[in-house]
Amino acid sequence: MTPSLYQTLYGPESLNFKLFMAINHAHHPLLDPVMEALIYLGGSRIVYLYAALLLGVALARREWLPLRYVAVFCLGTAAGIGFEELLKGIAQVPRPGLAIGLDRIIVLGEVKLRNSFPSGHAIFAFVMAFTLSWRRGARWKVPLYSFAALVAYSRVYVGAHYPLDVTAGAAIGVFTGFVVWKGYESVAARTAGKRDG
Repeated sequence: MTPSLYQTLYGPESLNFKLFMAINHAHHPLLDPVMEALIYLGGSRIVYLYAALLLGVALARREWLPLRYVAVFCLGTAAGIGFEELLKGIAQVPRPGLAIGLDRIIVLGEVKLRNSFPSGHAIFAFVMAFTLSWRRGARWKVPLYSFAALVAYSRVYVGAHYPLDVTAGAAIGVFTGFVVWKGYESVAARTAGKRDG
């Protein structure tokens, strides 16, 4: 990212910076443990645990959670992690702790200083929300997207990301989930067509 673009998007006069400071300094003792828990619950580091739980549910209640949802969730997560690594390498945006200074922000959890854009947690949470609620009603969408939004908010609250990082992460997560589902359905339709032909 060029210095002028960085200043426009992340500089002290930007809306992104001002929103970060407002959210990051709006701490409450009751919210702190919740936001810290979301560091772990909303991260792709435990994707294997989520995949195992979803697989268990799918095997026990296939009519409730068909196996294709688990497959698309796993594919979407892998693609999302790939997008995250690629974009972080290209953008090279420093984390708030390095750019603003650890003495000026509130950090909960692990202190990270490099590669802020986009938020991997937001990508993962929105990939999960999109892939598991695809073609389903509000009973699926409301809790999954609420969780994803909380994860995204928590990344700013704990001092790990700027609002722009989590907004981009959410958009990438939804886009990734959409592309993977469309690809899956296209392959499934072609396979079914060949069987019928």
